[in-house]
Amino acid sequence: MEYLQTAIESVSVKHDDGTIDSFQRGHVGSELDSAQLEHLYWDEIRRVTLGAARYSRGAIRVGGFWPVILRFGPLVDGRRPITGGLFARGAGGTIGWQADGEHTAVIVQGFPPLLGGPFWRVEAWFHDVIGRRFLARVARETR
Repeated sequence: MEYLQTAIESVSVKHDDGTIDSFQRGHVGSELDSAQLEHLYWDEIRRVTLGAARYSRGAIRVGGFWPVILRFGPLVDGRRPITGGLFARGAGGTIGWQADGEHTAVIVQGFPPLLGGPFWRVEAWFHDVIGRRFLARVARETR
């Protein structure tokens, strides 16, 4: 596996209302649009989970079929609303991808995870792993 040779900024915050924000950004110059970045991100979820979780029909699903782990609305301006699923307390928050030619980022805002307390750290850790792999993949794809 090839590692990204740049600093990655990674921040996860849990708010008083239980929602979380998670942000990973790297100095990865990319001209990919948000739909292309999104495709690479979903593919990294598949790769990290060895195919156990896949994006299919607007949701991350076990094996790509059932059950729905997280469901998403349509991609608008580089972001998808999070509309529910087994790992969500309910609809809320967004996930988005952006690149400006100098930096590339994946950003989750206002996500209400099902598991509270210290378990949100597991979700934050998983998102961080996916985000770092995603940024490394974008770097490889845009060389």
